[in-house]
Amino acid sequence: MPLLQVISTAPRAGKTTVAAGLAQGLAREGRHVDLLRVGASEAAADDARTFASYLFASAPAEPVPREPLKAAPDRVVVVEIDAGDEPLDAPAVVVVRGGPSADDAALGKRLGGRLIGSIATVVPFTAIEDVARALTNADLRPLAVLPEDACLAAPSVEDIRHALAADVLHEGENFQVAIENLLVAPVYTDGAKVHFRRHRGTAAVLAPSYKTDLLLAAIEAEASCVIVTGGHQPSHYVMDRVEREPVTLLLAQHQTPAAVSALSDVWTASAFAGEAKAEAVFALLESRIDWAALIKKLA
Repeated sequence: MPLLQVISTAPRAGKTTVAAGLAQGLAREGRHVDLLRVGASEAAADDARTFASYLFASAPAEPVPREPLKAAPDRVVVVEIDAGDEPLDAPAVVVVRGGPSADDAALGKRLGGRLIGSIATVVPFTAIEDVARALTNADLRPLAVLPEDACLAAPSVEDIRHALAADVLHEGENFQVAIENLLVAPVYTDGAKVHFRRHRGTAAVLAPSYKTDLLLAAIEAEASCVIVTGGHQPSHYVMDRVEREPVTLLLAQHQTPAAVSALSDVWTASAFAGEAKAEAVFALLESRIDWAALIKKLA
């Protein structure tokens, strides 16, 4: 089987997401898959570490050189390259965010017979048919149009920590868990636990350090991440309670409104990482890709 490159003309198109989804789909079709990252950027290093964390493909934890890249007869190699880099001499899937641009169409034309097809990401449900038509009109041979997905857009605990420049008071070993909900603790404790538990395992809860009762309620309700706002250490009761839980406790210098504002862009710039996102992208691709046809094209 040959090598399959996943490329785009612009960063943040979703190449890493698509590469992981394609690798997982090919693996579930019974193929042995190598999942590689090429590039010298910091993003390439992060992506390689993410790929190495998955069990459905073999992947080194560091980017690999562009040359020589070869696929063994019994393996499929899926490789992601940096946005805008010169494509490899191999079959290619072009990833576009939203709809295709003139640069995307030009890339497809340049690839010629190497173009297997294109995959559009983060497409509003109301625009799916329009984007599919635009891909076809641009001769990009659409393979799939992926709608917006809450899990794929969700930041990780690490993304939130980085956006707030927060200190880690307790590391719950869940830095790659997807945070789908950001909850501001209410003024009073009444009903807070019920509210928090509706989003168990997918929420980050913000509360000031002096709201010990609300911080404890968030920890006991199994929030993935609890953010202490205001820059002051929480009560020793909070520190003692969190030691027995898988919750990450962060300390942000921002007051709560400023912390919410600082997190406003993190949902549009979150990195692809974690098991939840790998499962989410495969769920989107599973019914949209004709896997037998894809394998036949690669062969």
